[in-house]
Amino acid sequence: MIAQIVGPSKSGKTRAVENCVGSENLVLVAGSQIAEDVSLWEIVLRTLRAPTSEETGLTEGETLGGEFKVAGGFTIPMMAKAESEVSASRERSKEFARAATYESDPFQVATDQLKALKKVLFLDDFHTIPVAMQPMVAAQLKAAAQVGVKICLAEVPHHSDSTISALPDLTARVSKIEFQYWAINDLIAIGTEGFRKLGVTISPATLNALALESAGSPQLMQLICLNVAEFLSIEEKVESLVTLQLDISQIRQVLITTHAAIDRDKIFGILDTGPDERGSPRNRYPVVELGRCDNYEITLAAISLSPPRATLAWGSGLYNLYDRIDKICLDSSNKPAKGQITRALEQMQSLAERHMPRQPIIEWSDATGLHILDPYFLFYLRWSEKYEPVRSKIM
Repeated sequence: MIAQIVGPSKSGKTRAVENCVGSENLVLVAGSQIAEDVSLWEIVLRTLRAPTSEETGLTEGETLGGEFKVAGGFTIPMMAKAESEVSASRERSKEFARAATYESDPFQVATDQLKALKKVLFLDDFHTIPVAMQPMVAAQLKAAAQVGVKICLAEVPHHSDSTISALPDLTARVSKIEFQYWAINDLIAIGTEGFRKLGVTISPATLNALALESAGSPQLMQLICLNVAEFLSIEEKVESLVTLQLDISQIRQVLITTHAAIDRDKIFGILDTGPDERGSPRNRYPVVELGRCDNYEITLAAISLSPPRATLAWGSGLYNLYDRIDKICLDSSNKPAKGQITRALEQMQSLAERHMPRQPIIEWSDATGLHILDPYFLFYLRWSEKYEPVRSKIM
């Protein structure tokens, strides 16, 4: 069986596997590393520092021999010098070597090494493998599992069937373990436990506000809590237990500091600007706090609203794009239609894939809706200088 961890980005999938298996026992490969000229097994062999070829050689030769015969009936080695009558017997030798190099089958060598070293192959984001290569890689994973290689896959929920789609023969050979974005209480526990070890108690209201902004990501919650500790000048465990509460302005300051530490400025600017305008300029509509905005700005402004949501349907459910756009557009009769927004989302997805191919940012599908695949981008968007005022006004 192949184990498959299914869960949102930055929800702790890799860390959970490391804790379970041991990081020293993992051979980690990202799907985006695999390409037409770089196979999965070549990456495994490089990670294991295993050779991909072997050389065999044959050396032949004869030993130098012979002696000098010296008058008088005794012998001396060839190297000696004698002025007497000498008869010498010497065999000349030639030494030569022949070598041949044999290329090994990367699949065979890699699977043998993984089994011999008792390693687990951990393949992250199968869907990022080039589509044309996915059936072949899936077939190889099946073959590797059949010979006893331990394999674990990690995938985001809306791509969890990519492996099976690439190779239907894997049906019933993949065992799914499902992760979700962390619940608020679990995120609060990170702050509770972490600050307890520093001898500090942070008020439940403060931790709840921080957990909400973490968008289900334990990594982001840890980063925010680190910035809280720095804001409070807590660098080591305090001697006596203290209880602290941050007011709204202090929480905002911490979150803005966290925003500055997140490197999403470039992709934010690309998506906010959209593709180059061709022909006539884009239509623009009146938006709360922003003046007149195009479809790209309106889409990002809607995503930035509270509560932070990694998944938004168009018009159904409690939180959806239609309602959010309606809230930010000042004139309900003068706002973009669904088709304009969905085209903008498709363009934004294409731009994100082109400029950040190794870190999926955004994905739109008519069937499953909008997915923000990177909690750090969502946080950066919400606390950007441009869109935070919109959210503040709507709240």
